[in-house]
Amino acid sequence: MNNTTYSEQTLNAIESGDIEEANRLFSWALRKDDDETIYNLAGELFAIGYDTKALRIYQKLMKKYPADSEFKIDSAEILIDQGKNDEAIELLDSVDPDSENYLQALLVAADLYQTEELFEVSESKLLEAYSIAPDEPAIVFALAELYNNMQDYEQATKYYLDLIQRGIPKFAQTNLVERLSNSYAAAGKFETAIAYFDQIHEKDLTPNILFQTGLTYLQLKENERAREAFERVIEMDATFASVYPYLVQTYAEDEDWKNALKAAQEGLGVDSYNIDLYLQAATMAEHLQQVDEVEEFLRKGYQTDPENVEILIRLTDFLNRQDNYQNTLKILENVEFTDPQLEWNYAIASWHQDDIHQASESFEAVGDALDDNAVFLKDYFTFLIEQGEVEKAVSKLRKYVLLEPEDIEMQDQLMQYEEQGY
Repeated sequence: MNNTTYSEQTLNAIESGDIEEANRLFSWALRKDDDETIYNLAGELFAIGYDTKALRIYQKLMKKYPADSEFKIDSAEILIDQGKNDEAIELLDSVDPDSENYLQALLVAADLYQTEELFEVSESKLLEAYSIAPDEPAIVFALAELYNNMQDYEQATKYYLDLIQRGIPKFAQTNLVERLSNSYAAAGKFETAIAYFDQIHEKDLTPNILFQTGLTYLQLKENERAREAFERVIEMDATFASVYPYLVQTYAEDEDWKNALKAAQEGLGVDSYNIDLYLQAATMAEHLQQVDEVEEFLRKGYQTDPENVEILIRLTDFLNRQDNYQNTLKILENVEFTDPQLEWNYAIASWHQDDIHQASESFEAVGDALDDNAVFLKDYFTFLIEQGEVEKAVSKLRKYVLLEPEDIEMQDQLMQYEEQGY
């Protein structure tokens, strides 16, 4: 005689892949198995992805036991997974405050509201839960995480610190000392952040913790300590791509261009799509007067992301300085000038390729945007003088000398033009 329940037979049929038979047995389970058995079946079904069937069970039990709010919460969690948030909220809001499950309903609702970025509503639910059970670590942790997401770091540190002072350095596989340190750093309290980072046990250090430690040392201008942290990140995980630009920065701030370039190249070996690293590598190569390498890094960056404005500016500026105006014009030929520096570079290249009409248009187009840029004003002045537009050129020269009063040569030129009545 077969003593297995229809619920057990349903799970066996699913496991064997006979879905049609599983559906038939599931219908019998709903009719014949006792409530506890089908409740356990719902949990099993939900765990293996059959949430609609699990929901049918919870809805049946909800009707039979309307006073038992546990079924409402179970149903709400499935509805949330299905994206039916309004139905879930309706169920959660219907849980009686006197119910033993009310606290759980508040936490589920708070989590849902947070995913919808309704942070103030989520906060009100969690604070209500906290007023009911202030000693419950899950609630304190939820509040800390919420305030962290809201970037209210003062409140976040308060609740993380609460848990740590209770002797709970970890919760839900989260290192709370790390979270606390990051919150202090985000609030600009870098020395306090470092004090807590330094309390994290060696065995608990991860690449991410060391990375955040390094970033905090950078904020404190402790370059060597930052570099040590970043290098340890790479020792633990050489594929941790985010660390390389900051490691380059630590070398660059010490004017160690050779090691900075090496770090940038190693970073590009890990992440060949990182535009920041191409720009950094080009800068370091420029400091080392490696002109060919500068162009190589900028061109590779351009090939990686030809629409990246910063790469376009750096590459075309470099080409102009190398008198390679034709290539500048070719690169910028069909580019929309979203940055005035780009059109300035285009104006320079057009000018030196004797396209005076285009150069004049481009200089004019960015004149207002770059009116406080001394280098631009000097370029524009020189162009205008060459074209015989002396009066307009002198107006640019006046603005230039106001920005660069120590440029005696240009001051003298201005005096000469003013003596001529301009």
